[in-house]
Amino acid sequence: MSNTEDNRLLLLYQKFQSKTASVEELTELNNFLASEGAEQHLFELIEKEYQLSEIKQPELSEFRAAQIFQQITSQPQTHRKIRSLWPRIAGVAAIAGMLVISILFKDQFLSIGNQSQVVSSNQDIAPGKSAATLTLANGRKILLTSVPSGELANESGVTISKTSNGEILYEIKENSETKPGQHNLLSTAMGETYQVKLPDGSRVWLNAASSLKYPVSFSSLKDRRVELHGEAYFEVAKDKLHPFLVETDGQEVTVLGTHFNIKAYKQDKNIVTTLAEGSVRVGYQASAWSDHGKIVYKDEVILSPGQQSLLKGETISVSKAALEESLAWKDGNFVFNDANIEKIMQDIARWYNIEVLYEGPFPTGAFSGNISRSKNISQILRALESTKLVHFKIEGRKVYVSK
Repeated sequence: MSNTEDNRLLLLYQKFQSKTASVEELTELNNFLASEGAEQHLFELIEKEYQLSEIKQPELSEFRAAQIFQQITSQPQTHRKIRSLWPRIAGVAAIAGMLVISILFKDQFLSIGNQSQVVSSNQDIAPGKSAATLTLANGRKILLTSVPSGELANESGVTISKTSNGEILYEIKENSETKPGQHNLLSTAMGETYQVKLPDGSRVWLNAASSLKYPVSFSSLKDRRVELHGEAYFEVAKDKLHPFLVETDGQEVTVLGTHFNIKAYKQDKNIVTTLAEGSVRVGYQASAWSDHGKIVYKDEVILSPGQQSLLKGETISVSKAALEESLAWKDGNFVFNDANIEKIMQDIARWYNIEVLYEGPFPTGAFSGNISRSKNISQILRALESTKLVHFKIEGRKVYVSK
């Protein structure tokens, strides 16, 4: 090809990335990719351009990809054109190290991806559901999927009820006589998530394989202290006189009224705290060495909106948060930004209640994408397989991962 044609091809690809390409330009790019050796030639041009500019090519984010797809499908064109265009462009994206899952999950592309035999129809696994187990202070357990809406319990002036949309509510009478130290425990298994409104009016979304322990009443307590294992999103009711504290293994978050997420699964071996609004103080245990040996002390960092802390052992770091990624589960999505397959499969395993096993060489590569948690697992695995970087096999509730 001539330099003019190569420049035109690069321009078309850059417009595809920046969401400025017209339907005609995307069709022109598609026609080029239909020829033999075209994808490799485009990749070589991209690599050459990168080396000349010494500037990394902008990545196609999951949200931009979704916007591009929406722009194209809103234009007058036949279903056939969409089918012929996107597989090839997605192929180039994979060559460039990008996974456009948000595009792959559109129905038009899934109809092509179904050629993959990841799983037979009778082996497919449905997504998780809204469910939890509520353990009362007296030890009574209530399975929140099997009880109708209405009053669940009435003890010591505290009424616990379930709304029509499944939320757990607490109502405390002014003269209630709750005993100090009484707690309730809300827990979810793998494949479950649930929402609760605490006695102080704070709302909590509990992710899969998680638990939240909290007092039956906060009225006689100097602070509002809860204990979290797993992951939860908090919208804390404001109360300047009674700070809200979230204890996890090795960390304590103190707030007055704010929105934040804590991810503290033991198998992740770190704690991620993400602040959406307000302010929080993240306390943790640190240590240092002196002439007298190891000294253990408590330290803390203050997070501002849009910041995220990462606690690994006794070391903490603060960075700008990817809010869409950290809070996506609450809104019914998985969002991954440059994530490896192990991290992706950890989150998928919790939601689909599966066991993940790896066979042979470990799959490499970074994946980015936006995946709906309402999809059957086969649709997610097919999309990931479309990159040709990873392969899956399902046997019962076991998913085998290979390169």
